[in-house]
Amino acid sequence: MINTIDTEKCTGCGTCFKTCGLDVFRIDTDQPVLSPCMATCPAGTDIRGYNGLMQMGRIDEAAERLRERNPFPAVTGRVCPHLCEGECSRSKVDGAVNINALEQYLGDRTLHVVPEKPAVRHVHRIAVVGSGPAGLSCAWYLARAGYPVRVFEAMPAPGGMLRYGIPAYRLPEDVLDAQIEQLRALGVEFQCGTRVGNGCDCSVEDLYALGYKAVFLAPGATKSRKPGVPGEDLPGVLYGVEFLSAVRRNRQGRLSGRAVVIGGGAVAMDAAITARKLGASQVDLYCLESREEMPAFQHDIDDAVNAGVILHPGWGPQAVEGNGRVESIVLHRCLSVFNAEGRFAPVFDDAETLNLEAATVIFAIGQSSDLAPFEGVVDMQRGRITADPETFGTSYWNIFAAGDAVTGPSTVIAAITGGREAAISIDRLMTGGHLHSDRKEKRPLAEQLPGEGVMLSPRVERKEIASEGFEEKRLGFDDVDALHESLRCLTCGAKARVNYRDDCMTCFFCELRCPSHAIDVHPFKERLPFTLERNFGGF
Repeated sequence: MINTIDTEKCTGCGTCFKTCGLDVFRIDTDQPVLSPCMATCPAGTDIRGYNGLMQMGRIDEAAERLRERNPFPAVTGRVCPHLCEGECSRSKVDGAVNINALEQYLGDRTLHVVPEKPAVRHVHRIAVVGSGPAGLSCAWYLARAGYPVRVFEAMPAPGGMLRYGIPAYRLPEDVLDAQIEQLRALGVEFQCGTRVGNGCDCSVEDLYALGYKAVFLAPGATKSRKPGVPGEDLPGVLYGVEFLSAVRRNRQGRLSGRAVVIGGGAVAMDAAITARKLGASQVDLYCLESREEMPAFQHDIDDAVNAGVILHPGWGPQAVEGNGRVESIVLHRCLSVFNAEGRFAPVFDDAETLNLEAATVIFAIGQSSDLAPFEGVVDMQRGRITADPETFGTSYWNIFAAGDAVTGPSTVIAAITGGREAAISIDRLMTGGHLHSDRKEKRPLAEQLPGEGVMLSPRVERKEIASEGFEEKRLGFDDVDALHESLRCLTCGAKARVNYRDDCMTCFFCELRCPSHAIDVHPFKERLPFTLERNFGGF
């Protein structure tokens, strides 16, 4: 029988649980320390917990554990930069766990499940302005808490930048529609084609007059920045966010000839790939940064290269030229992007220039928010709404804000987190709670991390299909791949426990295979229980 498990040595890697043929062990993932992936996730998702549940075959429970902190895993499983994987302890063994693919798998599994309406129903109505990831997240958590919520959206359909800024090959429309239908099932109402703010269809004061007790602002960052070079307004010059939006709305025609994309971020990569799909004979991408310094995530850069986009780091735009329409673009060599203080201050060498023929030029050099409708309503600084980083409260007592309009362009998961935290603050405001109490994650990072001695297991990647159109190219996991990949998770910081001691056959596999040498198995079978000895004469 198993004698002891030294909890001081145990790293929670789960080797005992995964190798015991008699299912003696369990892994306790609810611990006072965080795994590296959990500490890195902006949403604080319990990655360790839902992987532990998946390893036991409790898939639906795993999905619910994930959705506690992220209500839209089918979305983030497709578009999240998965920074968590960069900190995965398994990466030191044979490759990080494919957390992003598991997130998509669990999200897709629950995509068409109708959520239950809350038993409690509040009378206070809440207005959410903007239906991007922050707005949808805030609406979800408020609706789950029992509040009547109406989301106001300027565009024809809800989704914000999820619908109008991310190409369909990354986030299919039916996935987003299904997530929004779940919000509707909770009672969330959507009023599209309505701009809110000063001089718009409805002012913030109008919302109060209509009976709304709190307002959440999430207008996003929906405007492209202009480079300020001659010829930037010529026909044939497009801008990243507006270009991608026009494509999603079927308002962008086919392209021909060479397209030149300026920018090195995620929007630039999406714009370049989209230009290829729209028929551009060649797509060249120029950016100020070196290849190593490009702000786009590596997987986005790889996608662009695989789509045939040609990268040219270290160049910036000097002028766009053409007679009534763009014909060429002049670029000059960028010597440095930031100054000694780390501020954006590019330096160019005008002696080294390029003049490229181009039928289309797409600038994707940054985004900004349209905050004119909220001037005088809430405080702003440097083109962003000023909000408390913990409660997301603004300068006006019952107006909250989050998302790109507060942080600047960021990730979808960061916006979802901001919306969630704002919803918590609104709930506390409506019920008389303290907005700041118990908001910070106080658990430290696990110090003892598994890795050495763990059995090798190859990482499973999502299959990709070749497509010239805008169909989703990266396929999700099936049940077998999902189980295999979840078993690769080392549940860092968890603890093993003996759950079914009587089932142990003293095979010693757990002791021999435990990488941290935390398990001690008694060398002999224990005697049968006293009742059996008495009834059958003992042994």
